Amino acid sequence: MHLLPLTALLPITAGALAPALFYRRPDACWWWALAAMLANLIAVSILWFELHTGTTIRYPLGGWPAPYGIELVFDGVAALMLVLAALSVAIMIASRRYINATIPKGRRSLAYALVLINLGGMNGFVAAADLFNLFVFMEIFSITAYALVALARGPVAALAALKYLLVGAVSSLLVLLAVALLYAQTGSLNMADIAARLAAADAPGASALALGCLVVGFLVKAAIFPLHFWLPDAHASAPSPVSALLSGLVVKMGVVGLVRTRILFVEADVVPVVLLDQLLVWLGAIAVLAGAVLALVQRELKLMLAYSTVANMGYIAVGLGLATSAAVGGALAHTVYHAVIKTGLFLTAGSILLCTGLSRVDDLRGLGQRMPLTCGALVLGLLAATGIPTTAGFVGKWQIAVGALEAGQPWVVGVILAGSLLTLSWAIRVINSLFFRPPARARVIIADEAPASLLIPSVVLALLAIAGGLGGAVLLELVEPLTTRIVGQPS
Repeated sequence: MHLLPLTALLPITAGALAPALFYRRPDACWWWALAAMLANLIAVSILWFELHTGTTIRYPLGGWPAPYGIELVFDGVAALMLVLAALSVAIMIASRRYINATIPKGRRSLAYALVLINLGGMNGFVAAADLFNLFVFMEIFSITAYALVALARGPVAALAALKYLLVGAVSSLLVLLAVALLYAQTGSLNMADIAARLAAADAPGASALALGCLVVGFLVKAAIFPLHFWLPDAHASAPSPVSALLSGLVVKMGVVGLVRTRILFVEADVVPVVLLDQLLVWLGAIAVLAGAVLALVQRELKLMLAYSTVANMGYIAVGLGLATSAAVGGALAHTVYHAVIKTGLFLTAGSILLCTGLSRVDDLRGLGQRMPLTCGALVLGLLAATGIPTTAGFVGKWQIAVGALEAGQPWVVGVILAGSLLTLSWAIRVINSLFFRPPARARVIIADEAPASLLIPSVVLALLAIAGGLGGAVLLELVEPLTTRIVGQPS
């Protein structure tokens, strides 16, 4: 019964102890971090199987029941924790060689500590049942993310981390203001209790302001256009395993925040959420097109992938905003599958950067002949990102398109098609450079295949991305109960 709080406590404690325990032997810290992440994966797997027997796990900390005490809940939203746990293990496996090659020895234990604490913060965030602890865990994963970006050193990384910090601070203040407004109206912090009391508070103006603050705060965390400007530099300049963590997992916390917010206000039924839905649809549609166009004009591979994240977060926003069962189910499926795709792509890009020292697409010409498995994994991930049928990227986009037709907004289908074609355009450019153009750099000619510790996670994630669409029906069935809560239909 204590597994739920351990999902947050174990990674945070292991991370806090790591610098002290491994001060003299920082390279051994990788084993400590990997063991903690594997233990976390086992705990989350047990909770996930328990959830799918029909039991929602609730844990009152200190024995104080909600709404008076702090409560953690493992429900449909918190089930995302399984994705966090599994992909974090893949990132940790791939990170050892990269961190050893790029991070000074004295800072390696700090790097592993920050990754562990970041994971604990994300686990706590998705499981928090009260708004204040939602805020606290958000700060934990946010602050560690800022520090992880700065690990790369250099002026670009420092500026990217500072920009990320300043924008994140504004986001955090907005969320904290919303927490204060809701507490002032209801005298409660528990989200279920707030939903029950909010209508009786009879303060629709304050409720609408709280809703607006929460939405803007979480839009920043999710990097939804036009609040995405911190993301490209942060994700491109960070060490590649950190880029995989940020793009694959951390930005998804903004989606979790938006989902929790919508469920709260749908259940409270005090402020119409139709304006929120329209905002998400329009901002998401612009993000799809703008992110894809900006990715198309980039020359650096990691910047392409970073702007692709902006576009894909747009698909998720559109699905949530359409508010039909098909579209919301597609948005949730795309949240999971995009995490897999983008984690694999950034890890593969990191392997290429580590083995060649090159990051510009034109400099990578002919690399497919020297690193066929690594480049093949990159190609599979790119094809999945375009949304080709049977790939992981296809499931969510198809469902969102179906939901758009159900909602009477067929223009959204055109946006999805345009975004996919733009993504295919820059993906073809990368593929052409890797496999169909002669080498232009000596580093490419002498390059060797990536080491197994880097190659295996990349290949496994690429195969999952390319074949993920075959399991799309299963995933949509798993997220159906959560879809019902978000849409606001009676269960």
